[in-house]
Amino acid sequence: MKTSKLKPLFIVTLAALLSSCAQNPPASIAPMENMLTPPPEQKVEVTLNAEEMFALTARYQGEAQQLYLLTVAAKALAEQNSELALAITDTLRQSESSIVRQRNQLLLLQAYLQHNELALAEQLVLQTSLSQVPVTDQPAFLWHSAEVFQRQQRAYPAARNLLRLDALNNSSAISATYPDLTEQLWQQLSAISNTELANLKVGASSRTLGWINLLETVRSYLGSPEQLALALTVWQQRYPQLPSLATLPQSLQQQLALEPYQPKRIAVLLPLTGQFQQHAKAIQYGLLAAASFDSGSQRQLIFIDSQQSITELQQQLSAQQIDFVIGPLLREQVEAVNQLVDWQYPTLFLNSRDNRWAEQPDRFYFALNMEDEATQMAQLFAQKNYKRPVVISARNSISQRMQQQFARQWQALGHDAPQSFQFEAKQELDALITRLLETDSSRERIRLISGLISGKVESEAHSRQDIDAIYLLADPIQTRMFKPFVDVSVSQNAPRLPIYASSRSYSSAGDANDLRDLNGLTFTETPWLLNEQHTAMVREQYLQLFPEQDETLQRLFAMGYDAYQLIGSLKQQQQLPTLSYPGFTGRLSVNKDGSINRQLSWASYRNNRLNTIQEP
Repeated sequence: MKTSKLKPLFIVTLAALLSSCAQNPPASIAPMENMLTPPPEQKVEVTLNAEEMFALTARYQGEAQQLYLLTVAAKALAEQNSELALAITDTLRQSESSIVRQRNQLLLLQAYLQHNELALAEQLVLQTSLSQVPVTDQPAFLWHSAEVFQRQQRAYPAARNLLRLDALNNSSAISATYPDLTEQLWQQLSAISNTELANLKVGASSRTLGWINLLETVRSYLGSPEQLALALTVWQQRYPQLPSLATLPQSLQQQLALEPYQPKRIAVLLPLTGQFQQHAKAIQYGLLAAASFDSGSQRQLIFIDSQQSITELQQQLSAQQIDFVIGPLLREQVEAVNQLVDWQYPTLFLNSRDNRWAEQPDRFYFALNMEDEATQMAQLFAQKNYKRPVVISARNSISQRMQQQFARQWQALGHDAPQSFQFEAKQELDALITRLLETDSSRERIRLISGLISGKVESEAHSRQDIDAIYLLADPIQTRMFKPFVDVSVSQNAPRLPIYASSRSYSSAGDANDLRDLNGLTFTETPWLLNEQHTAMVREQYLQLFPEQDETLQRLFAMGYDAYQLIGSLKQQQQLPTLSYPGFTGRLSVNKDGSINRQLSWASYRNNRLNTIQEP
């Protein structure tokens, strides 16, 4: 813990007090319910503030003094005096009294949160088992543990702690103390993936399984109101101990009250002719694949070539009696439609939303933006408490845009602008890594010392150690060159330097040598290309038809599949942006402005194999 942020007087005084405690025999331990109460003859006036109470600490001796300090810390927290609270609670971590240490756990966690020390708060939560916290403090400890992860935007561990709180035996008392529990629990659960849901099921109580099953039910039938209503009735009968349907979280009630889109005739506007025909075909195949698995639906897909005037498109939509539109794909066509005041169709555009456009109802925007990956990476680095990342990018427009987006997001999270470097040729990359890691400076120092000392000098070049991580933005060939360069440039005595990349670095065509060279590389990629479980059945059939299709067209196929699947849940997801759909292109949620937000999966090369992993 960095005490430089705390008032020095508190530290000196507390150190002196604890030193005096060690020289005095400990006071007798009072019963648990009275242990925070000062002796009657020395009662402190309740009108004193925390600083004034702290000044009276010398009145007490031994363990009674430390117990009194706990009351001062609680008072300081109530007054938002986080410096005093943190100075006391961090010092009491070293107490020889197990009772003091236990009672200090919750106050220390609250002090970390109030002082915005999220990394320290997370460390405390991960290192503290619930049995180390007094029973009376356990509900609050779980609640604030969830708060730590919520503030880090980490839904899975937040949901796990809220589920543990909900599962405590005295559920009625818990509900009264934490009236927002079910609402917070639903919001965090809604944001996690199917894989994370499966992990939560391991060893779960019946009550926890009920919440998980509720989310699975809602995700399965969100676009089909009649089927959802029937499934919820069955769910309530199966889990009568959970809240009744009438008292479910308010955000869920609002979702269920919304009438979903249930179109019968869907127009798909794609550039079926011209230079983007191949890309359009990949999306078309994805849409058709999704429709083929939707056997009970009455939806009809009507494909229209978007390479014509807006007036001609509107005439065709009217003649075909369209009630929902997917597309257009091309940027200029999306802009043209958005400028129309008489566009009457709910639309899922296959491109991103321009922030200059006014928000309009029934308009949604779905794109495979590379910038999304850069944002996700910056968030991960912040969650891992990295301070000095370096971005290395190939000299091309896509990599440059991603580098700029990473820098914007990193600075928005409260950090200084990251160091950035660009390269083009292999020779330039070699020189860049040497300059970045400063191994050339180390070699020069070795040469100078060798000239001053007779005999052979046994030494190796050392690399700089102030870099937390590297974010590489490059294609697969450039990535396979870069990773071995870094591995041989980093000093053997230095900690391993984490290297991250985007989906642009991934290729399924790698051989055994590539797998070996890329060991340790972590990157973002679509669940579709990582062959995650929920994609497996469709992917098996796809590979039979298109065994050698490149990654770009595969991602577009997955985009088309997801576009079809999203139609029925767009309104509900927009109502609750944390509600995510586990798609083939990533975990998909809908922002208030209609933009589809995409969280990709994580994968890493380890032991010469590619593995999907959980991050952070």
